[in-house]
Amino acid sequence: MKITGIFEIVPNSLYSVQFGGGPDHEFSKTFRLWRDMTYLEWFFESNYEDLLRFWGYMSIEEAVKVTKAEAYKLNGTLLTAASAGTRGDSANLSAIFRPLHPATWRLDDFEKSKARGLRKHSWLRIYAIRLGVNRFVITGGAIKLTRTMNEREHLNEELKKLEEVCSFLKGDQKDEFGLFELF
Repeated sequence: MKITGIFEIVPNSLYSVQFGGGPDHEFSKTFRLWRDMTYLEWFFESNYEDLLRFWGYMSIEEAVKVTKAEAYKLNGTLLTAASAGTRGDSANLSAIFRPLHPATWRLDDFEKSKARGLRKHSWLRIYAIRLGVNRFVITGGAIKLTRTMNEREHLNEELKKLEEVCSFLKGDQKDEFGLFELF
C-alpha cells in the first residue's frame, strides 16, 4: 500500500490520502461507495449475519437505504465542520472525531481517530489521523457491523491504512506532499 498523494479537501482543515492503484483519494472513494447501490447490496449480502447481530432484523434493502441517507448527511457534516473550524467555531472536526481507542486519555501527535455516522447506532466509520485542532487526514472509511475491528478483513485493512499513514507522517521529514507547509 503506497501513498501516492495527500489532497486538501477543505483548506487548512481536512485532507485525504490517496493510495496507489486508485483514481480517488480515500474521502471521495468512501462516500462514492456508500452511495453505490450495487456495492452496498453486495456488502450487506456478504455480511448479512453481522447486520442481523448488529441491528436485529433489517432487510438488505433497508440497510442500503439507511446507509445512503446517513452517508449523505455525514459527508455534509464533515465538510461543514471543517469549514466552520477554519473560522474558529467550536463546532469543528475535533468535536466529531474521537481517538480510535477509547482508553486513550491524552491526544498525541498523529493520533489515530474515527468519526461515526450520525445515527445513534451507526455502522458508518471514517478513519483519520489527527494533525491538530480541526486538522485531519482521512485514511479511509468502512461499514462496521462487529464489536471490534479485528473481526473482519475489510476493517483490518482500515487499521493497516491508519498505521501506514501514521508512520508516513511521522517519518515524512522531506514533506514529500507539502502537507506540513500548510501549517
